[in-house]
Amino acid sequence: MNNVTFVGITRNNEYPKEIKTDGFGEVIIKTNSPSVFQRYLEAEKAKNNIIYVQDDDAVVDYKELWKHYNGQLTNGITQHHQLYYKNSGVTLVGWGCFFPKKMLKEFHRYIDKYGTDEHLLREADRIFTYLNQPHNSIVMEHQDFAPQVGRMWNEPHHWESMRQAIEKCRLLEIK
Repeated sequence: MNNVTFVGITRNNEYPKEIKTDGFGEVIIKTNSPSVFQRYLEAEKAKNNIIYVQDDDAVVDYKELWKHYNGQLTNGITQHHQLYYKNSGVTLVGWGCFFPKKMLKEFHRYIDKYGTDEHLLREADRIFTYLNQPHNSIVMEHQDFAPQVGRMWNEPHHWESMRQAIEKCRLLEIK
């Protein structure tokens, strides 16, 4: 994976030591990250053409996931979540995701219509995966290691915000 850039963000002052970055050709870490969209802004700085991202509160076997990378957005997901997101046009990247850097250019379709709005800042993962279909989702286990209190999925408006972001993407002209 020496041709892959690891991109990690966290809202905290330090990046979790539990997340290993062994074997990546480049590592970009942003602490005190203001938004989820920051992960993609950091990925733009990568010297490699393949990017790996994951959230700061869980780990997956990224070396195993790498074996399944096929040039498409390739992410780790649980069976339950795969069924939940079926037919939504989106998938999860937080448990680990490889993708070609060139996919970042798809954000322009959203930004050209809506600008850098609250949904882009908060729901960038949903927007990114919607604009970069199809997905190569690999069912695999993950390990949460941080308390889940205060995480985005636990916030009261999370599901409505996600729904609104997906609806905005659906309104964009699909290629």
